[in-house]
Amino acid sequence: MSDEVRLSTEELHTLGAAFEVRAEELSRQLAAFRRRADAEALRDGFGSDEAARPFRELYEQAEHALVQLQQRLAEVGGGIKETVAQVQATEEELDEMIRSVK
Repeated sequence: MSDEVRLSTEELHTLGAAFEVRAEELSRQLAAFRRRADAEALRDGFGSDEAARPFRELYEQAEHALVQLQQRLAEVGGGIKETVAQVQATEEELDEMIRSVK
Protein backbone atom coordinates (compact mmCIF):
# COMPACT_ATOMS: atom_id res chain seq x y z
CA MET A 1 0.00 0.00 0.00
CA SER A 2 1.34 3.37 -0.98
CA ASP A 3 1.80 6.15 1.55
CA GLU A 4 1.60 8.68 -1.27
CA VAL A 5 -1.37 11.01 -1.37
CA ARG A 6 -2.42 12.73 -4.56
CA LEU A 7 -4.77 15.65 -4.50
CA SER A 8 -6.22 17.26 -7.58
CA THR A 9 -6.85 20.87 -6.71
CA GLU A 10 -8.65 21.29 -10.01
CA GLU A 11 -11.12 18.54 -9.16
CA LEU A 12 -11.57 19.88 -5.63
CA HIS A 13 -12.23 23.36 -7.00
CA THR A 14 -14.84 21.89 -9.36
CA LEU A 15 -16.45 20.05 -6.45
CA GLY A 16 -16.56 23.22 -4.34
CA ALA A 17 -18.11 25.13 -7.22
CA ALA A 18 -20.71 22.37 -7.67
CA PHE A 19 -21.75 22.68 -4.02
CA GLU A 20 -22.07 26.44 -4.39
CA VAL A 21 -24.11 26.10 -7.59
CA ARG A 22 -26.46 23.67 -5.86
CA ALA A 23 -26.81 26.12 -2.95
CA GLU A 24 -27.73 28.89 -5.39
CA GLU A 25 -30.22 26.63 -7.16
CA LEU A 26 -31.79 25.68 -3.86
CA SER A 27 -32.02 29.34 -2.92
CA ARG A 28 -33.96 30.06 -6.12
CA GLN A 29 -36.21 27.04 -5.54
CA LEU A 30 -36.80 28.18 -1.98
CA ALA A 31 -37.91 31.60 -3.20
CA ALA A 32 -40.39 29.91 -5.55
CA PHE A 33 -41.54 27.63 -2.73
CA ARG A 34 -42.16 30.67 -0.52
CA ARG A 35 -44.23 32.36 -3.22
CA ARG A 36 -46.39 29.27 -3.77
CA ALA A 37 -46.90 28.27 -0.15
CA ASP A 38 -47.01 31.43 1.89
CA ALA A 39 -49.35 31.71 4.86
CA GLU A 40 -51.92 33.77 2.98
CA ALA A 41 -52.08 31.25 0.12
CA LEU A 42 -52.50 28.42 2.62
CA ARG A 43 -55.28 30.26 4.43
CA ASP A 44 -57.03 30.99 1.13
CA GLY A 45 -56.62 27.38 0.01
CA PHE A 46 -58.05 25.92 3.22
CA GLY A 47 -60.63 28.61 3.87
CA SER A 48 -59.47 29.65 7.32
CA ASP A 49 -56.42 30.17 9.48
CA GLU A 50 -57.50 27.32 11.74
CA ALA A 51 -57.80 24.81 8.90
CA ALA A 52 -54.48 25.92 7.42
CA ARG A 53 -52.55 25.91 10.74
CA PRO A 54 -51.17 22.32 10.52
CA PHE A 55 -50.07 22.91 6.94
CA ARG A 56 -48.56 26.29 7.78
CA GLU A 57 -46.54 24.65 10.56
CA LEU A 58 -45.38 21.96 8.15
CA TYR A 59 -44.52 24.65 5.60
CA GLU A 60 -42.49 26.55 8.21
CA GLN A 61 -40.59 23.41 9.17
CA ALA A 62 -39.89 22.59 5.53
CA GLU A 63 -38.78 26.14 4.83
CA HIS A 64 -36.46 26.12 7.85
CA ALA A 65 -34.92 22.80 6.78
CA LEU A 66 -34.40 24.04 3.23
CA VAL A 67 -32.75 27.24 4.45
CA GLN A 68 -30.39 25.20 6.65
CA LEU A 69 -29.58 22.87 3.75
CA GLN A 70 -28.90 25.80 1.43
CA GLN A 71 -26.60 27.40 3.99
CA ARG A 72 -24.76 24.14 4.61
CA LEU A 73 -24.23 23.54 0.89
CA ALA A 74 -22.79 27.04 0.56
CA GLU A 75 -20.54 26.48 3.60
CA VAL A 76 -19.25 23.16 2.27
CA GLY A 77 -18.57 24.68 -1.15
CA GLY A 78 -16.73 27.61 0.39
CA GLY A 79 -14.79 25.30 2.69
CA ILE A 80 -13.66 23.12 -0.19
CA LYS A 81 -12.55 26.17 -2.17
CA GLU A 82 -10.68 27.47 0.88
CA THR A 83 -8.95 24.10 1.22
CA VAL A 84 -7.95 24.26 -2.45
CA ALA A 85 -6.40 27.69 -1.91
CA GLN A 86 -4.48 26.43 1.12
CA VAL A 87 -3.24 23.34 -0.74
CA GLN A 88 -2.09 25.46 -3.67
CA ALA A 89 -0.27 27.85 -1.33
CA THR A 90 1.40 24.92 0.44
CA GLU A 91 2.44 23.39 -2.88
CA GLU A 92 3.98 26.69 -3.94
CA GLU A 93 5.88 26.94 -0.65
CA LEU A 94 7.16 23.39 -1.06
CA ASP A 95 8.25 24.12 -4.61
CA GLU A 96 10.17 27.17 -3.42
CA MET A 97 11.81 25.18 -0.61
CA ILE A 98 12.87 22.43 -2.99
CA ARG A 99 14.29 24.95 -5.46
CA SER A 100 16.24 26.67 -2.72
CA VAL A 101 17.83 23.38 -1.63
CA LYS A 102 19.09 22.59 -5.12
